[in-house]
Amino acid sequence: MKKTGLILFVLFMAIPAISMAQRGDNAIGLRFGGGVGYDTEITFQTPFDNNRAELDLGFGGRGDFSYWKLTGLYQWVMPIESGFYWYLGVGPSLGSWAHDDLDDSGVFLAAALNAGIEYNFSEVPLQVAIDTRPELSFVNPPDDPFGFGLALSLRYRF
Repeated sequence: MKKTGLILFVLFMAIPAISMAQRGDNAIGLRFGGGVGYDTEITFQTPFDNNRAELDLGFGGRGDFSYWKLTGLYQWVMPIESGFYWYLGVGPSLGSWAHDDLDDSGVFLAAALNAGIEYNFSEVPLQVAIDTRPELSFVNPPDDPFGFGLALSLRYRF
């Protein structure tokens, strides 16, 4: 399972920028929180038309439960003022989960929504964002098919 996650991470890191948008920035970083357990995700954003695409690879769990997931989002980005933006997104999420004590595991597919606010510093290439991503698993959910949480993201813009 860890080898699969590493391969997926390398693949998404190799994805070139699809097109240049109005802001023209890619960003890579970490997204903390926002899910079932104590999650951490590696997050990558790239311009797509006048909006952007985001790809997140996450690992998480608690106690005897663990999982990984890959989420792809298309986000509509709207400026507020001087470095502040808000965004809405939608996309699929694919992952794998395991209950060690129950000797049970599976692969899940979910639909994800995303809404948040971000600030892009002009002095340094840093982006700070707070968002929420409700997800509804419709294929093989681990426990509860609905997941919801708040997350903090820190990204390096390039």
